[in-house]
Amino acid sequence: MDPRLLTLPAAFGLAGASGLNASLPLLIVSLLARAGLIQLAPPFDALQSDVAFYGILLVAVVEFSADKIPALDSVTHVLMGPLAATSGAIVFASQAGTIQRVDPGVQVVLSLLLGGGTAVGVHLTRATVRPALNVFLLGPVASTVEDALSAAFSFTALLAPLLLPVLAAGAAVGGWALWRRRAQRRAADAAMRQWHAAYAAYYQQVTQHPPYR
Repeated sequence: MDPRLLTLPAAFGLAGASGLNASLPLLIVSLLARAGLIQLAPPFDALQSDVAFYGILLVAVVEFSADKIPALDSVTHVLMGPLAATSGAIVFASQAGTIQRVDPGVQVVLSLLLGGGTAVGVHLTRATVRPALNVFLLGPVASTVEDALSAAFSFTALLAPLLLPVLAAGAAVGGWALWRRRAQRRAADAAMRQWHAAYAAYYQQVTQHPPYR
């Protein structure tokens, strides 16, 4: 296996990316392996077969499309939950060198717990937040951002895992900045509504009881 894959940042980065998009990390792993940019050890080299690649591609297209439709995206999250856990476990387990001198059975359990657990945690977070974003018609935007982050984390984990902390920090700062900007906008809108309400009350009072007659 490519030595660049034998790092914990790569394993957790791919697992987290699976939580953002269940099929995209597997598709990227398959694509890069087919292009000869990475090498996968058995049995994970099966991901680069034609059947695996086109099967994952079909699932990725369906997930990408359905996740952009409000209400349907919540159904997709429920259906894709098990796939996210499976995908996270597979991509984590494909980084076999991250766990040295461990019994294969124990390694499988660790991959399921760490990789699958990481993917499920990220997946549940996005599934919980999405309905609130749909209220403000931001669901498709959030879905696109999640897809972009999933792809970015996957490519970085596979090709430059040491940059993952930088990417994660940048994503966190960007998310915080967007949240703060929206919070400030909501505060400004609330202040404007209060001002309009106060002005309307004052105008009504003046028109009903003018100070000079």
